[in-house]
This record gives sequence, structure tokens and C-alpha cells, in this order.
Amino acid sequence: MGAFDGLRRGQATHGYWGKHTSSIDWCEINYEHTPYVAEFINTITNVPVISAGIYGAIATVRGGVAKRYSLLYLGLSLIGIGSFGFHASLRWEWQLLDELPMIYVVSFATYLVWDTRPTFDFLFGIFGPLLVIAWCLFVTFSYIYLPNPIYHQVAFAFILLSAVTRNAVLLRRIPSTHPSRKLIGKTLLKGSLIFAIGFGIWNLDNIFCSEFRSTRDALYPYAIWLDGHGIWHLMTGYGSLLIFAAAIYLSLAIKTSPDTYAFDGDAWFPIVKAKTPSERSSKDSKIKLDQAKSPIPIDEKQAIAK
Repeated sequence: MGAFDGLRRGQATHGYWGKHTSSIDWCEINYEHTPYVAEFINTITNVPVISAGIYGAIATVRGGVAKRYSLLYLGLSLIGIGSFGFHASLRWEWQLLDELPMIYVVSFATYLVWDTRPTFDFLFGIFGPLLVIAWCLFVTFSYIYLPNPIYHQVAFAFILLSAVTRNAVLLRRIPSTHPSRKLIGKTLLKGSLIFAIGFGIWNLDNIFCSEFRSTRDALYPYAIWLDGHGIWHLMTGYGSLLIFAAAIYLSLAIKTSPDTYAFDGDAWFPIVKAKTPSERSSKDSKIKLDQAKSPIPIDEKQAIAK
């Protein structure tokens, strides 16, 4: 908690929702814009995150993808809802609803990327989900007992790095000549960079809080979007959307085939959807046609001549 104590100086500690009981306060001035919301910018920047999660979940289900993958997007919305309540009230119970779902979502994502079998049964049967639940319960109760934000961030980073490493390994299993490999890699890299840049901006906002506050005060109200934590919400929300889409397609490509599902990785809001039988047969026909049009290699001509 000590790492963030400096952000509390000069801040209001009571408001519409009662006394602030959260273990953290952020750089945005409390109740600067309205008496009903503690951190206005940090609160409203969660609306796009919530919306992105709902969009991803609906698109995934409509696209004919296994419903378990839609839970990743719903988890993103859950994080956004918790963060909305946390920044609006600065209450401890809402802080938990912001931070703990982050652990739950990345833990579930890690479980999904480790399951590459050509079936949609749960990995390790019922013990797989139970193991994920047991891990999440462990982090939950240990964090409640030891409410240090650094502990939460270390646990989150550990699970996130596990998922990222697994995705990198899986990507190498896609044939290098298949166009999906480059598209998946590009989308994962783009999402990760956006996520990392947002994380960097958030930390700069924490470290140089007094300087940022002075700049925002001087440029008010035009500097309303120069809030580092709010930018972190937007960038991590969008980065997560890209990472989820690419990771889902990668997992399905390993489970089935890269040609079983479609992935519009170049879109602003990419989604994964199952190809129809006619789309798959059309793809197969095109491959066969290209093979028929291609010239016979020299070694094959020699074999025919013999």
C-alpha cells in the first residue's frame, strides 16, 4: 500500500458513497467534476471496456464458436463493471470487484490456451475447472488477508505471462506458410503493445502525479482526457479485445484446423467465427485448383518420364 500513499495527499476521503475504504486512491482529483462520482474520468472510461466485452461475447456466440470462449469477453465486462464501481465510490468492496476478476479472467484464459486437444471436453475432466476455481479462491482469500496492491499485481503478471508464453509456443505449431500464422502473430503483438503502452502511461501517471495534475489544472477543461489511469482503461480494454480474439482463433486452429474458422484480424474489432461447410469446401476447391494450375516440379517430371 505504501507505494501509492503519495496519491492520497490532498484528496477528499468522504463523498456521496460514504468514507473511502479502498486501499488505493489515484491521481485524478476526487469529486472534481460531480459530487456523485469520486473519480469521474476513471469511472466513465470503463464504459467502452464494458461495451467491448459485451460486443465480443455476442459476436463469439453468433459466430458459432464454443460458448466457453465468450466467457473471456464477459469477464472483460465484469472487470469494467467492477472498475466503474470502484472509481465511482473508492470503496474496498468495489476495489475487490475490480481487481479480483482480473485474476479470474486471465486464469481462465490460461486454462483455455493449455487445452489443445481435438475435442471440446474440459481438460482434465471436472478436475480442470476445479483446479482453476481453487487457484482463484486461493488468490481471493490471500488478497483479502493481505490487501497489498503489489501482491495482486504480481499474481496477475505471473498468470498473464504464463498465457502469453503459451500463445507464443502454440503459434509455432501453425505451419509457417499458412497466412493465419502471420495474422495471429501480428494481432497478438499489436494487442500486447497497446496493453503495455497503457500500463506504462498508468505508471507515469502514478510517479509524476503532481506534474500531471498541474498540467491538467492549467489546461482545464481541455485536458480532461490527460488522465493516465483513464487512458490505461481504454488501452488495456482494447488491447485485451485484440489478444482475446487472436488467442481464441489460435486455440481453435490448433484444436481443429486454421481453415475451420475465419478471423478478420485486420479489422478494428476482430472476431472469430466458424466457417460454413460451403466456405470450407470453397477453400478446399481453390487449393486444389491452384495445385492443378501450378507447373509440375522438375523432379516430378523426371519421375513421370521414368
